[in-house]
Order: sequence, then structure tokens, then C-alpha cells
Amino acid sequence: MKRKTVFFTTALAGILSVAALGIGAAVDTPRTLMSPSDYSLGKRAIEAETRLALARCREAAPAQRDVCKAEARGEERIKKAELGARYHGTVTALDDVRIARSKALYDVARARCSVRTGEERVDCLRAAREDRNRSLADERLAST
Repeated sequence: MKRKTVFFTTALAGILSVAALGIGAAVDTPRTLMSPSDYSLGKRAIEAETRLALARCREAAPAQRDVCKAEARGEERIKKAELGARYHGTVTALDDVRIARSKALYDVARARCSVRTGEERVDCLRAAREDRNRSLADERLAST
């Protein structure tokens, strides 16, 4: 009788352990809408596009070079955030896309302001900062 009890107890413990491992694995897996390999391929493609865009910026006039670089990096930031949103599929990831757009627009506006001089430049930077703060505040309100 003892042999049967030990056998059944051991079998039950084994079954419960396997079930617990399965539940743990199911809970720990992140919710994704694409495979990790697709995500990394997409990320590499975005980085390659950015390198090409930055190479094209070298051919631009010196005054427009900074604006071109800011636009290329801003596009990269937005595309990576969108890729992350598709990969993670969360509300926070969608908020990150909107924030990335706001920051990219600010970086481009700041680069455009750097071409100007004197008081005109100061006013341009002030307006760019106000626009960025306004859009970030709108994003915070939209996310709540």
C-alpha cells in the first residue's frame, strides 16, 4: 500500500509541476503582434533607410544639411516607435508613437531655427518649444 501511495503522490506532484511551468510560461510571454525576428528585420530596415537618408543629406547645401539630418532622424524615431507599437500592441506603445512625432517635429523646427540669427532665432526657438510643450500636454491628456 505504501508503494502505491508514493507512486500516486509522485505522479500528482509531477503533473502539477508541469502544469505550473506551463502556466508560468504562458503568463511570462509578452503580448506581441509580430515575431521577434520580424521586429528585428524591420528595425534593421529602418536603420538602413536612415543611413541612406543621412548620406543624401551630405549632398545638401550647408544651410539645409542640419534640417535634412533632423528630418531623417525624426523619421527614424517615428518609424521605430510605430514598429514598437505593432510589436508590443499596447496603449503605451501607441502613446510613444505620438510622443515620438512631437519630439521629431520639435527637432526639425529647432534645426530650421538654427539657420536664422539674432532675435528672429530666439523667437523661432521659443515658438518651437511652445508647440512641443502644447503637443506633449495634448498627448498626456489623450493618453489618460
